[in-house]
Amino acid sequence: MNSIYKTQCPQLQSIFEQAKSPEKALCVAIDYAKSKHVALVCDGNGNIMKKPFTVENSLEGVGFLIDQIDATARRRKIPRKHIFIGGEDAPSYVDNFVNNLKTQKFLVLRVNALKAKQNRENEIASSDQLALLGIAKTLLSRRAQVYADPIDEEADSVYLEVQDLSRSRNRLVKNNTALSNQIHTHVDRLFPGFLDGSKSGITPFSQASVELMKSHFSCTHIAKKKQASLAKRLRRMRVHHADETAHRLIEMAKGSLPPNPLRISSQQETLKAAVELYQCGSNTTSALQTECAILLATTPYAFLTTIPGIGFAIACGTAGELRDPLKLGKINSLCGYSGIAPGSDQTGGPDVDPVMKKTKRRCNRILKHWVSQASEKMGQWGHPDWRNRYDRWEANGQHALFCGAKRYLRLVKMLTVNQTAYQSSAARQTDATKEIRRIDAEETWEKLLPKWKSIPNYQELVFSEDKPLGFWRQLMIEMYDADMHLPKKR
Repeated sequence: MNSIYKTQCPQLQSIFEQAKSPEKALCVAIDYAKSKHVALVCDGNGNIMKKPFTVENSLEGVGFLIDQIDATARRRKIPRKHIFIGGEDAPSYVDNFVNNLKTQKFLVLRVNALKAKQNRENEIASSDQLALLGIAKTLLSRRAQVYADPIDEEADSVYLEVQDLSRSRNRLVKNNTALSNQIHTHVDRLFPGFLDGSKSGITPFSQASVELMKSHFSCTHIAKKKQASLAKRLRRMRVHHADETAHRLIEMAKGSLPPNPLRISSQQETLKAAVELYQCGSNTTSALQTECAILLATTPYAFLTTIPGIGFAIACGTAGELRDPLKLGKINSLCGYSGIAPGSDQTGGPDVDPVMKKTKRRCNRILKHWVSQASEKMGQWGHPDWRNRYDRWEANGQHALFCGAKRYLRLVKMLTVNQTAYQSSAARQTDATKEIRRIDAEETWEKLLPKWKSIPNYQELVFSEDKPLGFWRQLMIEMYDADMHLPKKR
């Protein structure tokens, strides 16, 4: 039977149906805090069974809260299966508290902070008690979401690890971008134009670039160096045509505007600190990406790397936010969740067309970042069919980025659920010959292998037959006699 309450929590609806009477359901609302939470116990009608009381954010606090809930439930003869606990979206310092409640077989829910605020008695003032009432009202109206069950979390453990690693790497990349901007500022003062590879002949932030910036770096110091000694140093840093590059650097330094002599020393020390921090961040970022890619190789999301233009970062980010592909919803729901579906406003009768509005800010913004990145990369480096489609969207005045993101989500669901690699339009045809599919598989392999070569021991960790990509490779060899040679370990 269809219901008009489609956004209500089905678990809460089930509790109220089983209890038969709202008085036989127990609601525990919690206003989370870093050291002491505030809790309120009421029945399904909203009648307060236990006035607000404090609960320590500790193991003893969990035991105290459970004792209070059980005592109230015994007096009302309410079984534990008719008890539910809820609070606003829990911050990191409440994760362990919530997890301990879930292990005690309680239904733990989370409510949207904005919805809870709208349900307060007073929208002007704010206090713990008013917040509790708003949370309780939101729970009783069935507007809540269930935290993942421990069993579900165990099943999704790989995806949770991928999510943690991917998000941590993304934060480090943002920090390193900010650091690189600071480095540019210092270099513009000490040696203008050095980070322009077309002028200096050295790739920005390469090993040679970083090592030069760390030691007595300024156009004044570089101009005084001998070409032979500078070329020898560049040669040790694996710079091609070291003699020519050294001469170019020295001539460039002599023609640059010199920095303020009184500030050279302080600027050099500041630049050295920023460069060392940048190096540390880059090394950590690479390590996190490697760990994330190794985990990705064990999941169906590894097939996303068979899409031209999609690498580890986007594939891991997508996997961490979407998790188990068998639990993915419909494409329209995924588009709304990722924030790429525009809103609409229709009023004035059925004959009036809806007016399209901007996309909503309330979405998974991390997922929105990854699907937008995927759309852009595929528009630049993807298969010719995809690039042509992207150009048509732009020529027609459509939002090409979001159109591509929607098709990317559809592609993600298809590849991960069916556990198959990306195929060109010719190979996807039902009447495609064995030869066409063999050539397509070999072309995919030629682009796929270089992506994974950066992973240590990739032959076993990625392409063994018990891994998704390894099974696909073996299948292509057996079915189409594809030449998909795997290099031996050195």
